[in-house]
Amino acid sequence: MKIPFHKPIIPKNLNELFPKSVRSGWLTTGPIVKEFELQLCEYLQSDNVVCVNSGTAALHLALASKGFMPGDKFIAPTYTFAATIEVGEYLGLKPILIDCEKNSLNIDLDCVETVLKREKNIIAIIPVHLTGYANDMKRINDLSQKYGIFVLEDAAHALETVSNAGKVGNTNNAAAFSFYANKNITTGGEGGAVSTNDNELAEKIRKLSLHGMSKDGWRRFKEGGSWFYDISELGYKYNLTDIAACFGLEQLEHIQSWHKRRVEIAKQYKSALKNIKGLISPHQKDKLTHAWHLFIIQIISKRWRISRDEIINELNKAGIGTALHYTPVHMHSYYFKKYGWLPNDFPFAKKLSETVISLPLYPAMQNDEISYIIDTIKKLWDSYKI
Repeated sequence: MKIPFHKPIIPKNLNELFPKSVRSGWLTTGPIVKEFELQLCEYLQSDNVVCVNSGTAALHLALASKGFMPGDKFIAPTYTFAATIEVGEYLGLKPILIDCEKNSLNIDLDCVETVLKREKNIIAIIPVHLTGYANDMKRINDLSQKYGIFVLEDAAHALETVSNAGKVGNTNNAAAFSFYANKNITTGGEGGAVSTNDNELAEKIRKLSLHGMSKDGWRRFKEGGSWFYDISELGYKYNLTDIAACFGLEQLEHIQSWHKRRVEIAKQYKSALKNIKGLISPHQKDKLTHAWHLFIIQIISKRWRISRDEIINELNKAGIGTALHYTPVHMHSYYFKKYGWLPNDFPFAKKLSETVISLPLYPAMQNDEISYIIDTIKKLWDSYKI
């Protein structure tokens, strides 16, 4: 059996995606992007959503729109994809990395508060809802008010997530989402969005997403539109196309049923793997809505006669696609050369990078595929347990 790590669900007939406006020749940012933004506002319970061409762009624009200065500092977890950190680097901001909390794998908030008490010029925190499991947003929002810092939620994994403060995306600060090819919904491979209840921030983000222009092409070139525009500040080229938004709208129609299926698959994994003493399944609090973008298991190496990497090789030989999330930021050469971080500076994140395996988890998976993955892991455990 061959089971890829991810397989998107897209319509068999792609022509069904495209409405009259696209068929008439309008392909870039226009009415379909606007409709996608409105539907995301409703889903996220947010006053404003600005769609852009990647989750990285969403993070970057949210920070850029705040007017932070080079040398300002921001807090973020080291156990994340590099985009969380590099967006600050683009603006000359200095990252302060934090290790992860043992159960949730999210940023350790006890360490965050210690740093906030000690360091000056911290202007923001970027908590990552890793795998779709929410951070303690009540505590983060309290820290935001106490220390006067901006909260930018990296919600790339967390479109469906509900935290203890409510729906992720319904925020007076900002949340950034990704619609990359392997995310819970995709805009045809690349895409992202920023969500915020701050109208002024949303307008600034929208302007910066398209060169700092006063109006986009749709408003300039549609019938009755004015050709005039002004560039009032330096911006970027981050706008989403109507072609991409067509994919997003169709995908969004399925978000409830697809999320339900993700929850079912996660439950099957957790139930079947709980008695294997050589691994740890993901942590979850039942009252919170987990997006289940990823299902990450941790290998307890002292209980196996083979290494984590050899387990991955055996799974791959059996036709099961896997992934590793993540190599911590401080262990990438650019960052440790620039900032002098050592691998053991963040010991739990380092340990995770050496012990985790991400298993396939997507709505298109069939029950026999899930059973095959579970059976393969059980057979490996029976063969190699200590």
